[in-house]
Formats: sequence, structure tokens, C-alpha cells
Amino acid sequence: MLRVTLLSQSARYYTSRRLLEAGRALGYDMVRLDPERAAVVAGADAATVAERGKLLPTPDVVVPRIGSQLTDWGLAILETWVAAGAHCAVTPGAVGRAADKLRTSQCLARHGVPALPTVAIRDRADIAFALSVAGGTSWVVKARFGTHGRNVVLAPDRRSATSILEALVDGGRTVLVQPFVALDEPRDLRVLVLGGEPVAAAWRYAGEHDFRANVHRGGKAAHAELTPEAGALAVRASAALDLPFCGVDLIETDAGWSVVEVNGSPGLEGVETLSGRDFATPYLERWMKGLRSGGAA
Repeated sequence: MLRVTLLSQSARYYTSRRLLEAGRALGYDMVRLDPERAAVVAGADAATVAERGKLLPTPDVVVPRIGSQLTDWGLAILETWVAAGAHCAVTPGAVGRAADKLRTSQCLARHGVPALPTVAIRDRADIAFALSVAGGTSWVVKARFGTHGRNVVLAPDRRSATSILEALVDGGRTVLVQPFVALDEPRDLRVLVLGGEPVAAAWRYAGEHDFRANVHRGGKAAHAELTPEAGALAVRASAALDLPFCGVDLIETDAGWSVVEVNGSPGLEGVETLSGRDFATPYLERWMKGLRSGGAA
């Protein structure tokens, strides 16, 4: 029986629960490890992972669902198991890159993927430059790390943008600045990519008195037809980041589709609820591609 470990903080999370259910239905020995309960042991021979003082066998397959608050620690566990021979369809490097909005923006730009202009700064002296290069008359200010719309602020004018940025850089933080794109309907398109292929899409609408189209922030989701143009751009973003399993957030501007963000641990609740389809099973089936018969690749 294939031994599969889901690296996730809680089985109560919808996607974690669905992946555990799907894995067991597929006949896997599917278990979950909470990164906060784990220890990494590095010795002269090799490194291994323990849970509450008990050394764990290296799984055949590991599926990471690492939150932004535990990215470094989760990556340490993932790297340990991959080095020991566990199969993972996404490299630890790609997982770490996707968690970092600055590195994601750099990678998309390097591969010529249409994305919102992004300027990263750490000093007051660069604030005016950042606002000028990002363009526009209002801006979105983001922390380098974070998901679900956390640490994202709208600055409606230059004065407020300057004030927000001063406070953040004075605190020693790297801050990202993007132009705010005003839309008739404040929404974005989440495209789910599994195994390098776009499989579903959903509109995400901002909640009342908010600009962030995050369901976790009170936004709403609605079924969307996946157009060839949006699907192709999502695949380009996925390939640029070497991230075959991801959620790609797009907005439609006057110049066409543009990438806003890429999520390395895409949720399944929205697309499954809206479509009535099972995406957890194909998620795992595609994850296992490249796995040698009887063990890890």
C-alpha cells in the first residue's frame, strides 16, 4: 500500500479533509502530519523527521499544504523527506518561491508572463520612486508573505500610500507596491491548475466595503467558464514558477488578462462547491505521476 503523508496543520481545513478522504478512497495509507508537531533530526548519516519524539518512516509520497506562517519550517520537513527519497510533485524550491510574492513577481517577469507591475522597497527614500514606477493614482500595498488577503492594504491616494509605506518600511519590512486596477465589478478569476493543466475556474467577488476578492475576507465566489485565454495564461504562470499544482489569480484589464498572484496551496472548496465535481481525486492521481511502482521516485 502506498504510504502518503499530507503536510497540513489541520484536518478541519476543507481541502486537507478532502485530500485525506480521496487518498483513502484510492487505497493509499493516507495520514496527516501537523508541521508544528514535528521535529527534524539531522545526524552524521542523514536527516529524518519525528513526531512528538517518535521517528517517522519516510513516506512514499508527501503532499505539502504549507501555510504562510510556517513556510520555512514546513519546507525544512519537506526537504528532509524529499532528500530521503519521498516523491513530491512540486519541488521544495517551487513551494518556497510561490510563498514569496517578490520572488513570484520576479519569476513571472523573467519569463515574460503578463502580471501587474510590482515594486519592492525597504526604505523611505524609495517610496516616491515605487509609486511612480508602479503607476496609477491609487495603489495596493502588500507584505512579502501572506495568504487569504492578509497584510494587503488599499492606498486610495498618494498621501495615504506614503503614510502606509513609511510606517511599514520604518518597521524594517520589505513592502510590495502594485497599481490598483479599478474594475466595474471588483473581482478576479481563480484558475485551478492540476498537473500543469487548467481544470476549473471561479469568479471571486470582493465583499462589501472591501477591494480584496478573497472568500476568506467575506468575498463571494461564482462559477466561471474557463476560457482558452485565461487557461493558457494560468499554465504559463504555473510553468514559469515550476509549480504544476497551483491556483492562479487573474484580472481582466484593458490590455487583457494579467496575473495578480499565484497560490502554491490552492483550495478546493470553491470549485468543488460551485461545480459539484470532485477535484480532490484527480489532484492526487495527477500528483502520483512520475512515481515509480512500489515506492517513491
